[in-house]
Amino acid sequence: MKKILKNTLASILLVTMSISTVQASEALSVSDEGSSSISYNFGYMSEYWFRGVYQAESSVSFGADYEAGNFYLGTWWADVDQGMEADLYFGYNFGVLGIPSYIGMTGYYYTDNFDRDYEEVNVGMDFGVFAIDAVVNGNYESGGSTWVASSDYGHITLTVPLTENLSFSYQTFTGGTLHTMTHEIQYAKNISGVDVSLTIGANNDSGRGTTAASSNQETTYANFTLGYAF
Repeated sequence: MKKILKNTLASILLVTMSISTVQASEALSVSDEGSSSISYNFGYMSEYWFRGVYQAESSVSFGADYEAGNFYLGTWWADVDQGMEADLYFGYNFGVLGIPSYIGMTGYYYTDNFDRDYEEVNVGMDFGVFAIDAVVNGNYESGGSTWVASSDYGHITLTVPLTENLSFSYQTFTGGTLHTMTHEIQYAKNISGVDVSLTIGANNDSGRGTTAASSNQETTYANFTLGYAF
């Protein structure tokens, strides 16, 4: 499954980005339903935490996204403590009884044996007063070229907007002996075209991440991020 998904994602991304680059020279975004657009982003994180798990002391990232009607696909790259993380994703946005929803697939791939490779099916719904994002089918590489069952892990994020710029999220990640639970409060604001955010979080004793250092388990953390999209 790993090679099939990874090669499919990469092929779709390459072809679509090539087509969309030509389209982008005419217009980067238009409003009608059948339109398409491409955007790029760069970012910096003072510390890289993902789903309550420590990834790197600091990280620089870049990515590209393509949208065509309700369909989207993209890629996101970041430097981690050892090597690079390369994410590929695609999906479809739709409505259920007026509730904005989506379904998609995401692959997380790493160089220099930084971590296992992960692939997952994602779903989400935004009810306004809260939003839910979930991994309904996740698997990861157990070693070498062997993949374990597709139900290896699951993830849920429940996000509650508190004010226009402030939100609270509760996150869980369960797989094998790993049972991570995280609470985060985030303040995010666009200042002169730059996305600025401050996140304060707390995880449980399964949230150590890429190092066994106990300082990353059952701890509070904070990170500052800057992002620019065009």
